[in-house]
This record gives sequence, C-alpha cells and structure tokens, in this order.
Amino acid sequence: MVVEKYTKALLNALKEDEVVEVYEAIAKVALISNEPKFILLVKSPVLSEEEKVKLLCEIAGSSNPKLVNFFKILLENKRIDLIKEIHQNLYAKVSEKFNTYAGFVYGKINDETLKKLEEKLSEKFDAKIKLQLKESDINGIKVFVDVLNVEVAISEERIKQNLVSQILKAI
Repeated sequence: MVVEKYTKALLNALKEDEVVEVYEAIAKVALISNEPKFILLVKSPVLSEEEKVKLLCEIAGSSNPKLVNFFKILLENKRIDLIKEIHQNLYAKVSEKFNTYAGFVYGKINDETLKKLEEKLSEKFDAKIKLQLKESDINGIKVFVDVLNVEVAISEERIKQNLVSQILKAI
C-alpha cells in the first residue's frame, strides 16, 4: 500500500525526538486536507512547488527539514491528497512505538470514573491509555480506543438486569 510506504519512509528518516513534532505537524495539515480551498491551493498550477511546500509548512507550524522534504516528495509524486490517510497510519505507528493510545468515552461520567477507566484499560493492555470524555445522552457509557480496536458498551438496562439477577440468586 502506498500510504504504508510513505509512513514507513518518514518514520525511518526521523530521530526519536522528532517523531512527536512531525506527527503533530502532519495532524494539523490532515485536519484541513478536505477543505476545498486547501485542495485548490495544493493542486494549483499557478503556485510553484516551493510555494506549496512553504504553505504546507506554515499550516503545519513546523520547518523541520525532514518534514519539508516529505512534503516535497508528496507534491512531486502528486500524493498530497493522501495526507489524511498518512496521518491515520502515522498515528497508529506512533501509538504503537510509544505504547500510548487515545480513546473516547461517550456518556455521562465524572472525572474520577474516567481516571479509573483509564487505569483499568492501561493495566489490561499493558499500555498507557488516555481517554477523552464526550458527553452524550446515551443510557450508560461506551468506551472506544480505535487503534487497539477496543469497544466496550455498558447500558443502564444491562446493569439493572444483572443486579436483579444477582438479587434473585441471593434469595
């Protein structure tokens, strides 16, 4: 896969202390990569390749020479439209490299419960897992860690059923 090759080449070129900086820079570009104005600018025949690279670096907020070179290669090979997929692949590889993963919790819980969920998941997967709360009106909670393919849903109805069955067993 083309995305895999670009991601692997970029990671191999970077020193360990550059990985996070370059990842965050590519994340900024990937965030706006679907905007029509962005697409027009990077595919415009009016702008030179150097001007496009300069624009990408400004958006990224980085002038790391390896990132500049990476943008040049993407533009030369007309692969800049793959930046979002490269970002996703890079995210997975960086998460794996540093054994740190991010996820989301949907529902209504307090900060203490969120921290306990992070601790339990971190223990279970032997990795550092950071969860972000996204409040929603679902009955219960849903935990999702994309890179690890983890999805756990607990509904209030299920908890009530389990509680009733435990009470009936105790009687």
